[in-house]
Amino acid sequence: MKFSYQASSIALAACLTFGGASIDHAYAQDSDANSSDALKLDTIIVTAQRRANSVQDTSAAISAFSGADLESERILSFEELAGSATSLSFTALSPLDQEFNIRGITNTRLDSPSADQSIGIFSDDVYVGRSGLFNFDMYDVGRVEIVRGPQGVLLGRNVVGGAISIYSAEPEFDPSGSVSVSYGNYDEILTNGYVTGAISDTVAGRFSFQLRNREGFNQDLLHDVDLDNIDSSQFRAQLLYRPENSNFSAKLGFDYTKDESNGFHTAAINDPTAAQGGWSQLREQIGAARGEPLDIRESLPEWPRYKGDLQESPQGLDREAFGLSLKMENEFDFGTLTSVSGYREGDASSLYDQMGVGPDNGYGLIVFSPPSFSFPVNETEDIKQFSQEIRLASAPVDQGFDWIVGAYVQSDEVKKFDRFFAETPVPIPTISGESHWDNMAKNKSYAAFAQLGYQFNDKLRLVGGLRYTHDNKSGRVTATAVEGGDQFFPNDQVALSPLSPTLMEGDTFTVDYEDSWGELTPQITAEFEANENMFFYATYSAGYKGGGFEDDPANAVAANTSYDPETVDNYEIGGKFDFWNNRARVNLAAFYMKYKDLQVTQTDAGCLCNITDNAADANIQGIEIEAEALLFKGFNVSGGLTYLDTEYVDFIDSLGRNASGNFLQRTPEYQWNVSAEYETDLGQWRDGLKIRAGYSHKGKMFWAPENTNFEEAYGTLDGRISITPNEGDFTVSIWGRNLTDELYRTNIIAFFGDELSRLGAPRTYGASVAVKF
Repeated sequence: MKFSYQASSIALAACLTFGGASIDHAYAQDSDANSSDALKLDTIIVTAQRRANSVQDTSAAISAFSGADLESERILSFEELAGSATSLSFTALSPLDQEFNIRGITNTRLDSPSADQSIGIFSDDVYVGRSGLFNFDMYDVGRVEIVRGPQGVLLGRNVVGGAISIYSAEPEFDPSGSVSVSYGNYDEILTNGYVTGAISDTVAGRFSFQLRNREGFNQDLLHDVDLDNIDSSQFRAQLLYRPENSNFSAKLGFDYTKDESNGFHTAAINDPTAAQGGWSQLREQIGAARGEPLDIRESLPEWPRYKGDLQESPQGLDREAFGLSLKMENEFDFGTLTSVSGYREGDASSLYDQMGVGPDNGYGLIVFSPPSFSFPVNETEDIKQFSQEIRLASAPVDQGFDWIVGAYVQSDEVKKFDRFFAETPVPIPTISGESHWDNMAKNKSYAAFAQLGYQFNDKLRLVGGLRYTHDNKSGRVTATAVEGGDQFFPNDQVALSPLSPTLMEGDTFTVDYEDSWGELTPQITAEFEANENMFFYATYSAGYKGGGFEDDPANAVAANTSYDPETVDNYEIGGKFDFWNNRARVNLAAFYMKYKDLQVTQTDAGCLCNITDNAADANIQGIEIEAEALLFKGFNVSGGLTYLDTEYVDFIDSLGRNASGNFLQRTPEYQWNVSAEYETDLGQWRDGLKIRAGYSHKGKMFWAPENTNFEEAYGTLDGRISITPNEGDFTVSIWGRNLTDELYRTNIIAFFGDELSRLGAPRTYGASVAVKF
């Protein structure tokens, strides 16, 4: 990877800033709450509305996790975060296709180079637009904020469903550090740590790292390798510049991620709603041939030999990414000027067999009806992203007007290369052979926003905001029918789907595409603080997600046909309550959302290809409850509940099926979580023992709009026990996730009588030792 002009610009600005010599102070828990004698709940300060407020004083549905929370729950990944966060779900089609769902709004199989995300991911206020850039473990985190509902005015990139913001732990002038080592089943070794301190009177630094290695949960029997294993390295370096007697501050951050794996596992399971598919039949026949049924975590994925290659290409994942960010802030008497610059670059390659087994399985077994063809997919991405936000916020007022104005620009260059390869035991046009798509997109987004608030008195405040977003998407896609036929039928000249059946071996097309869209998204909110322990809000907000073009178009016409933006109108009321002398807390939200022009990717049986269009509208209504209580000294219980009532409106899919009135895909009707933590003395060690347990439940979830295939409700139980001596600089812990070894699926594709399934992690457990200095 090479640094681009944008990255060099950020680095130059940082050199000028630090060479001449504070970022905004790290937002931590309330100091009184951190006192060992205080018997009240902690307070986490958040900045989702671009001002520092506690969660309880923020007029939005928001969940926040401190770095200590993540450590206590041993949350490393987004999937694990979803188990503890209200209204958040996570599924994954592939390592490069991560799908977040908040309140029923999600990206589903939408990974075109020109596609936008429904749920925004932000790292230190920098928008991260592609899965190839944000699928990293969380380490040395200051806090995580999850704001639910459309964010159409202030929060960087305009998003329709919500946002997840991850903030790194800040550099500190007082020296400190930590190193932690964990060992778990599947031979997992996890090492992480940090060191921070003053470099000069005005500059502090922080260096963090995490190394993780783990064998896979699943097995490729054909090639004798683990699947879903982990081999990753992550590093982060930060500089904080805080000159004396100055209102200026700046923070420069650099992060690097590298991860590799043997790819992921797919198990073909008989679809109970259709005649049995060829892949589940083939798994049964292989089990009979070897005298032992295939375990659900065993597969035989095919490694393709692409045209011109001398050997097979192994299934696997290889990803590398880095990011630069520079946040500068200056306080004036009238307000604060903030600049956030970000540059991220990454490349990733993933090769996986969508079926998990095929005709080249090592046993010489073939299922002819339905045909058990193989279909490996190779996705490669090269991503460069630059963003710049400038905003000016007035000083806080006790009465009268306050305001925020700003502008945002983002420029992405995404190169995506997809290779499809298939072998079929029977002659089926458009299935056997090899085809390529080379798709390069340049995406530009510009926005200007403003918010005006009026504080009538110490109880009532009215806020209105407006944002205009303009998106331009352009690019070029080249599709090539590299080779028709396979080892079974070498004379088949019809190209592999999803190219048009009229495109023969050696044929190609190239299309230049471009389109633009613009949208105004307003927000108006009324806030009422009845007293210091009771806060209410009512809001109308709108969100917008830009249009785009097909990832792997079936023909030249499809390549030049764009799909339009989708929008959400959200009507919401909420209340936040602290009581029992701040030892108990309940937050409530009720909402109704009009989801318009959904961007839906579907499989068209006519060409066996994916198409994306604005297929439907949807209505979403629901309630959210979050509660926490400190029942007695050292014993804390908390939980969250989401209920959603969703339905498609006027949705006829690509096969002519009417999905109107059906529940939104990949959206559980109910989901809830509950946890308890007990901290007590252990002999002479004050607060030396901490015991935590948490349970997360996901309700029944349909995988497609027709509501035929689904995953039953399931729950996972996690726990951790830690011992810390009086000095607090040494901790030993044991931990476990999914302790009941619940078997559940994180993705299902219904295909020709089978459910092609990805499995969640089984029971994992281990021990950790952490040393602070």
